[in-house]
Amino acid sequence: MNCINCDKQTSNPKFCSRSCAVVYNNQIQAKRKKTNACKHCGETIYRGRTYCRKCWNNRRLEKMTQALDGTTLMAEYGQRAYQRNSRIRDWARTIYANSGLPRICTNCRYDKHVEICHIQAINSFPETTPLSIVNSLDNLTALCPNCHWEFDNGLLRIDAIVKERSL
Repeated sequence: MNCINCDKQTSNPKFCSRSCAVVYNNQIQAKRKKTNACKHCGETIYRGRTYCRKCWNNRRLEKMTQALDGTTLMAEYGQRAYQRNSRIRDWARTIYANSGLPRICTNCRYDKHVEICHIQAINSFPETTPLSIVNSLDNLTALCPNCHWEFDNGLLRIDAIVKERSL
């Protein structure tokens, strides 16, 4: 028997190898084609999408900042019953990630795993405070788990570290 793809002699009824089978079958199957255009920039995109990846991310960030400006702590507290600040911390991680700031511990410069920490505690703000103030970049810093624990337990002072890093 001969291979359907390359005409080599084979004991297999159709193909001599897996690679020949893949080459042959990929020529038969129709490929997914980019047929639509992004609504914002006009770049060609796959069917089923409305925006290209870049425009989609930009719109998501825009919506996020608009949502933060109008939302207060009290509105976010009602979203989750068990840990009422967890949603606010989720927003903080997203804001820090999108800011472009380095994910390195502010204190010890550890970069394998960092947590985003509120310098001024969430509970210290009045409930009418907008989330944009609670989660402003001035109130957020990256700390490794050890430094975060020290900060939460009063063994580490962030204000001294932040001033030292800015000099």
